[in-house]
Amino acid sequence: MNKAILVALLSFTFTQFSNSKDAPEAWSQILSGSGSIWQRCIAISPSNPQIMYAGSITTGIWKSTNTGLNWVQVNNGLNALNILAMEVSSSDPNYVYCGTGVGGSSAGIYVTTDGGNNWIQRNSGIIDSAGTQEFVINPTNPAIALVAVWNGTNFNNSVNGVYKTTNGGLSWTPSNAGMGANKNVICLTRNPLNPNTIYCGTTFLVPNPPGIGPTYIYKSYDGGNTWGLFSNGLPAGSTDFNAVRTISVSNLDTSVVVAGVFQNTSNGGAFVSTNGGALWVLRNNGIPNATGANIRSILIKPGSATEFFAGIDYPSGGGVYRTTDAGTTWTDFNGGVMLSNYIVRALAFRVASNTLYAGVSGTSGMGIYEYTFPPVGISDPTLYQPDEFSLSQNYPNPFNPQTTINYSVPVVSNVQLKVYNSAGMEIKTLVNRLMDRGKYSVEFDGTDLPSGIYFYKLTAGDHKFVKKMILVK
Repeated sequence: MNKAILVALLSFTFTQFSNSKDAPEAWSQILSGSGSIWQRCIAISPSNPQIMYAGSITTGIWKSTNTGLNWVQVNNGLNALNILAMEVSSSDPNYVYCGTGVGGSSAGIYVTTDGGNNWIQRNSGIIDSAGTQEFVINPTNPAIALVAVWNGTNFNNSVNGVYKTTNGGLSWTPSNAGMGANKNVICLTRNPLNPNTIYCGTTFLVPNPPGIGPTYIYKSYDGGNTWGLFSNGLPAGSTDFNAVRTISVSNLDTSVVVAGVFQNTSNGGAFVSTNGGALWVLRNNGIPNATGANIRSILIKPGSATEFFAGIDYPSGGGVYRTTDAGTTWTDFNGGVMLSNYIVRALAFRVASNTLYAGVSGTSGMGIYEYTFPPVGISDPTLYQPDEFSLSQNYPNPFNPQTTINYSVPVVSNVQLKVYNSAGMEIKTLVNRLMDRGKYSVEFDGTDLPSGIYFYKLTAGDHKFVKKMILVK
């Protein structure tokens, strides 16, 4: 081949790798029939990422043990099915807290220690009307947790707002020292690298609708025992009743924090702090900017301090928005089955598969959607079109505990990629869906598995491939 032509082809290929963009059309729905998914009601187990929980405001708790491929309802013991908040323990995937809306004696907090097979109501000590807002669980001891409680249905001001348990919910005690008069806490977020550092955000004071501002962000350095005011830069007027609905902290740089603030007035939006909440700056360019354009959920992508996602509730345009420059500019990240008029109240991320999850509420499209990002440098897997099926050797190999598996699909095919142990027992399903022609990559996480030899098998139509990998801990 002529050297000049070869150089041109290599240059073109490099440009394609460098400039290709993610394709939001790759969204797919993985849970339907659930009804509306509420704020923070997608919970992925950090210790076993195959396990997911979802909470609906009409049908209770749903569980998947294979990354969302199949779902079952796990409502035994729940006397109320309007789930408003949920959190799974970082250390034990069977230990889950959930909270329901206001609804008499059946409402409040429920705990399961057996993966949802049985739920037990545990409200002792909570005197606020039980409109559960969010949980934070200690990452090493699931019996220690905080909960935010505010009656958002009847609009009563909270007496205590935040409660703490050290015995798995058997008893709760107020945990609000240092807060001012506004204890209407509606979100809680833990620093991912320091369990004692916790943020919370409030809504406005009531009665006297539309409300009395301002709203606040509080921060605790001692696991929620005491709190300090960290609201510098947020709307500060008595007419600024912009609820702080959601907060996310970067696990790469924990000084980077982003808060989603309701635009009940024109002053809300996405507020970003680069100094741990000491100062907040509005960075809302690109997000619908009008009264009623509310950020229901916000998420900093794990491993990043500049890439954020926001779930929007706005009649003329919601769905998911994304920024890759720490909020300086936001772009619409909807497409395909993820429509721009969907109300996205929940966001979650699975690191092992590089997958973003969105929970949709409202009157249409309700359920859970996923978007799996292509591997770094290959933003559109269909751009590079292979001529044959192939399954590559995982890398690294041996590995501990994560490894990458690459494979190619030359024609539209039903593809399965499964992992087996040395005895031939199926361990995990990594892929099980119809796939377009292209080159793909998937992460396998062996955190919950013992050291040993494993096999991964690709099945696509009549084609089958098997390779060996070694997990060494």
